[in-house]
Parts: sequence; C-alpha cells; structure tokens
Amino acid sequence: MARTMRWSAALALAGLAVLGGCKREDPAPTASQGQQPAKTGTTEVTLQLFGDPAEVGGYRQLIAAFEAKHPDVKVRLIPIGKQKDHMAKLTTAFSGGTPPDLFLLNYRRFGQFAAKGVLEPLGPRLERSTVLKERDLYPQAVEAFRYDGALTCIPQNVSSLVVYWNRALFQRLGVPPPKPDWTWDDFRKTAQALTRDEDGDGRMDVHGVAFEPTLSRLAPFIWQAGGELVDDVKDPRRLMLLDASSLEALRFVLRLQRVFKVTPTLEEAKSENHEARFAAGRLGMHLNSRRLVPTLRDVPGLDWDVAPLPRHHKVATVLHSDAYCMSRASRSKDAAFRFVEFALGPVGAELVARGGRTVPSLRSVAEGPAFLDPAQRPASARVFLDSILHIRRLPNVSVWNEVETRADAIVEEWFYTVPPAGTRLTEADSNAVRPAQEAGGSMRRLMRSLDEVNMLGQELNESVQGILDAAPARPATP
Repeated sequence: MARTMRWSAALALAGLAVLGGCKREDPAPTASQGQQPAKTGTTEVTLQLFGDPAEVGGYRQLIAAFEAKHPDVKVRLIPIGKQKDHMAKLTTAFSGGTPPDLFLLNYRRFGQFAAKGVLEPLGPRLERSTVLKERDLYPQAVEAFRYDGALTCIPQNVSSLVVYWNRALFQRLGVPPPKPDWTWDDFRKTAQALTRDEDGDGRMDVHGVAFEPTLSRLAPFIWQAGGELVDDVKDPRRLMLLDASSLEALRFVLRLQRVFKVTPTLEEAKSENHEARFAAGRLGMHLNSRRLVPTLRDVPGLDWDVAPLPRHHKVATVLHSDAYCMSRASRSKDAAFRFVEFALGPVGAELVARGGRTVPSLRSVAEGPAFLDPAQRPASARVFLDSILHIRRLPNVSVWNEVETRADAIVEEWFYTVPPAGTRLTEADSNAVRPAQEAGGSMRRLMRSLDEVNMLGQELNESVQGILDAAPARPATP
C-alpha cells in the first residue's frame, strides 16, 4: 500500500531535528586508544559489535583482561555506533569474503546469516569446553540461538524489557513509585500524573512515558492481553494483530499517545531521543532493555531505578539477547573460541556485569554480587532476573529482520499520525472490538471508518505477508 502523504509531511517537519537523536559511530581503534598491532607469533581475532561509548568501553576492558591472560591472542575490536550500521557492515563483509572472526548479534537478526551457512555452529565446541557448559546458561537465551535444531551462537545476556523510572522526578512531582504487581491502569495513571506543562505555554515540559514504537515493543503488551504476535514463533507464516486480544493491546498503546498524551510527539522524539530526555529529567518512565544501564550510570546525579512491565490479563515481557557468533570463514577459530569462553565464563561475565551492560547468561554470575551489587544502580536489578520467568522470544527465522525493518516504519507512522478528521479514541473507549471495527474487514471500509486500531494490523499484513510467504519452511524440531 502506498505510504500516506501525511507521514511524509510529518517527517519533513521533523527532518532538521533527526540528527540530534542519532548516535555517532565509534571509529576503529588505533594504537593510541590502547590496541596495538598484533605482535609476531600472536593470533589476531577480529570482533565486531555495536554500542554507545559507555558500552564499547566495557568491551575494551574485557578484551584487555583476556589479552592479559592470553598474550598469544590479540583481539582487534571493530565498534559500530548503530545497530543498522552494524548489520550493513556485516552483510557487506560476508558478501566480500572478509567477515570478522566474531561478532555480537541479537537473536532476531542472526537467522539471515545462519540460513546462508556462513556461521560456524558453536554447539559442538561448547560441548567440548572445560570452561563453559550449556547447563550453566539460562535456557531462555540458549534456545533463541538454535537454528534448525543446532546451537549456532552462544548467548551473552538474557535481558528483558523493563520500565526505567526517574526516582527524583517521581519524588519532586509527588507521584508514588511503581509497584511490583502494577497493572496497565496503574501504569497509565502514573504516566498521566507525571506529564506536566510546568510553565503554562501549552507544551508539555515533562512526559510520563516513552518507548520506541516498534513491533518488538508492542509484543509484550499483545502477550499480556492474551494475544499472539505471530501464528508460530518457530515458523511464522502470518501476523495475528487482528485478533481481539491483540486489538485490545494496540488500543491501549495508542490511547497513551492519542488520548492521554503522555508520550512525546513525533517532533519531540526526533529532536531529542528518549534516553537524553530521561537523563535530563524531562521523562518519568522509559521502556528499554538492560543496555541502557551503562549510559545512565555515567549521568552525574541521576537518581533512577527499574520496575517490571505492568501486567494485564497475563504477565509477560520480551527477550533481548545477544550472542557471540563465529564466521565459518574464520582462520582463527580456536583462538576466537578461547575469547568466547573467557567472555562468557566466570571472569569475563563478571567483568561485563559490573559494567552494567548485560544480564549475564551465566546463571552463577547473574545471581551473584557482580550483577546484584547493591552499591550500583539500578538498586532493583533483581527485576531483570524475576522477569526471566515470564520472558518470551520473537522469531529468529531468516526473514525476521526484514519483517521488523518493514513493519517498524509502519508502526511508527501508525503511532504518531492522527487521522485528518481527528482521533476516534476516547478516555472511556472500550477494550471490546466494536462492530464497525470487526477484524477482517476490507481496507477500503476500514479507511472510510477511520479505524485507527485495526488499520495497523491490516497494513502490516499487507506489507509483510509476502516476506513471510517467501521464507523457506523450517524443519520440525523436537
């Protein structure tokens, strides 16, 4: 379906501000940054990953610790500033026959490489390892990196989506802190109480909540309402966003923006990213994974903590997990795997955990003082461990990254673009699917009725169904 002209106009209005919310790519390390050229007689291992400066700094410490114990191996770090650039560089490197030996990759994105046979399955090496055993890792993360039944990459972390909340802002505005068992209604009321126009100019100076309007961020709300994002997480063939439970979740999310106006507008989101807004004390709650911790720890005087996602009919959150993957073409496989063993073993996992970046996939470290250190923020780090009981994953099939890339632009448009005649959602809007919004109606009828909730499911189905149809069938696994 052709994109709407109103979305193009909205982007044009925000275009000049987009650069303010982007992260710069960290340049490749030089000798002056502490990474000397490999000495004669040493094996060089290249490692590519993405992250902001605080995250990358933690990996430099990890590499230094490894090289101190393994002086015959030199790890050359290739840091990338943004996820999309990381993916583009990997794709280009594999196409050109020059992939890095190791790279960190999210489970939702590794399938496209596994399907092409360019990854070295690490399951057999893990079975032979005397340092690391599969049984010592959280199974929720391990299972996300199986492809056609084989463990392909080894997970570094088992993070989940949580609510970061600004304690100082809550206290200043007299808003009670989130409770462990809070509900959608509690969450919405808290966001409303935090949203303030403090100078009376008609624009909100403080927003209650913010999150990226993407498919992965919608998923836990859909699950909490009793719905499903796809028909089969192992072999997805269609989205399920037109089911009544999914529509209930979508209506709740859209009302936060359209009716209660507790989230930043498109222009505000493009001019200042959510992390910067939160750090500056102009955002009460931010939905994100564990990767935000190192950045927030570096903000002087910022008082913050984490809380679980609110619950609805069910309790659910979404898995965020990255793993070390190895290129099949690597000429340094043994040395590369020694680094993986160190990075994911007790010493390396503890070092990275103290830096705040990960919820370690190694149980002993995740449940120990390195991760649960009461002297470090967040004080409620155990929220991440408690969430593992309710964690669910998204598909890891070869086309899923393409599905999300296509879908996320549509979700963003849907979230921010108000219909020309105005929103039909109201504060008293029912969670039930009204007859005029019955699932499965034609696009033309839905457009006539300005059905803002069903419209997303219809447009996503139309946009990604061809991608799912073209995906190769996955063999059945036990």
